[in-house]
Order: sequence, then structure tokens, then C-alpha cells
Amino acid sequence: MEVQVEKKIDNWSKSRELLARARKSLAGGVSSPFRAKTPVPLYFEDGYGCRLRDVDGNEYIDYALAWGPLILGHRHPAMVEAIRRQADKPHDYGAQHELEYEVSERFQRAVPCAEQVAFTSSGSEAVQLALRLARAYTGRNLIVKFEGHYHGWLDSILISYHPSAGQCGDPDHPNVVLASRGQVPNAADNVIVAPWNRINLLEQIFAERGHEIAAVITEPVLCNSGGLYPRDGYLDALRRLCNRNGSLLIFDEVITGFRISLHGAQGAFGITPDIATFGKAMAGGVTMSAIAGR
Repeated sequence: MEVQVEKKIDNWSKSRELLARARKSLAGGVSSPFRAKTPVPLYFEDGYGCRLRDVDGNEYIDYALAWGPLILGHRHPAMVEAIRRQADKPHDYGAQHELEYEVSERFQRAVPCAEQVAFTSSGSEAVQLALRLARAYTGRNLIVKFEGHYHGWLDSILISYHPSAGQCGDPDHPNVVLASRGQVPNAADNVIVAPWNRINLLEQIFAERGHEIAAVITEPVLCNSGGLYPRDGYLDALRRLCNRNGSLLIFDEVITGFRISLHGAQGAFGITPDIATFGKAMAGGVTMSAIAGR
């Protein structure tokens, strides 16, 4: 009996057409390798709330929200009005203006660790500033990070955030794995990778090298490799371990900040880090991020 095979309909013909054009001028045809998805990187023309429409007229529920920053969804009326209001003013003074301290004062009211605030453009920049502050303050070089945690794409911290099964090594003593070709090997010289949620193994690391450790950086909830909560008492033990060894505790709240709670994960769990970093979600997706700390 003859089997009739139904032809697959291409629902993204215009996206394919635009991608072909983009590849002639834009490296890889996309502005981020994370967008190079199959069957084709989609081109969008509009969106509102939690819904998007692509150039081929297909509609979607947007669960990704620009990889996190659009905490209020697309075209939230308050965001649209705020951006419209500021668009009528100079876009860059190269000097101070009142919004700077008004926003930092709101940070102080909302975020437990925010004795002082500094602004940056991206979460990756905020993390770099946090690491540099920790090293400057302690006079030490080593940073402890956890396998599977993502803290931005810069060389010094893009390490062991998504290693393959063959790269991981011993679960109790993970390998230090560079995440991209082009990273120089010594990018990992001042980083120790530890398994998360295993306070006994972290205590071993501190027993051996605590006097060299400037800071421990962690997502307070592991969001970039699945959604995993800290075990009961884990963040508190982490806080006490850093205190005991004169190391700083850094919470990367780029995802958890203002999402798990208005006061961030530090407010939700009642553990105050020395420094915390926040991403573009703080500005509803506009290019603005921050570092807050004591």
C-alpha cells in the first residue's frame, strides 16, 4: 500500500530570508550565539505582555522574556511611558543627574546589602566590578565559583558553567573548564570550581586555601542550569564560612533580583551578602545593571 507523506510546511520563510540577508553583514547572522537556534533564528516584529509575533505572522507565548530582563513583559504601559518621557531629554550628560541617587535610594530601601550602589550597563560588567572590589578589599586573588553557575561571558569567570559530561571530572572535585575557544588558559588561574550545595566540600577547600580566597560568588538559587534551590542551611553556612576566613560573599542576583522577591534572594532567604549584582531586569530590560554592597 502506498504511504502518502505529507509535505512539511515551512512556517518561517520570511525569517529564513532575513537571516540570509543578515549573514552578509552581521557575524553569524545573529547578535548573540544563544539566538542561533534551530530550525531557524526567528525575527520578530511586535509583542505585548507575554506574547510575541514574528515576521511570518506566527504568535508565541514568550517564556524567555529576552533571556530574563523583561521582568514586566513586552511594552508594559509604565515602561513605555517612562521611556517616552526620558526620550525627550538628553540621552547622556556625561555628568550627574537626579535619577542616579533616586534609583540608588530605592535600592537601599529594597535590597538588604545595599549600603552603597554603583551602576553599570550589563550583568557581566557588574560581576567584573564585584570581583575586582573583592580582590582589592581582601588583597587576595582567588575566587570560588560553582559548577553550573553562570556569571557573564567575560574570560575571568566564563568557567565551568555548562561543561559536557566528559569535561566535568570527579563530581566532588570538578575540573576547571573554559567555556569558549579563544579564552587564554591562564583565565582560570585564579578561579576554584566547587560543586554547589555541598558545604562539606567547600569547607575542605577553605581549609586548604582559605587564606588565598578573596570571595565566593554564587547564584543564590541555581537558575542557569535548571532551577535548584539551596539546601536548608546552605547559604547560612556559606555566609559563616566566608566570615570565618575573611572572604567576601557575592550573590549574583541577575536572575533572582526583584523576581524571587522585591528584596531579592537575600531578602527571601534572610542571608545578606557583602556584594550583590543585578542585571537589566532592574530596568525592565533597558540597558542598566547594578552592583550593591557594604
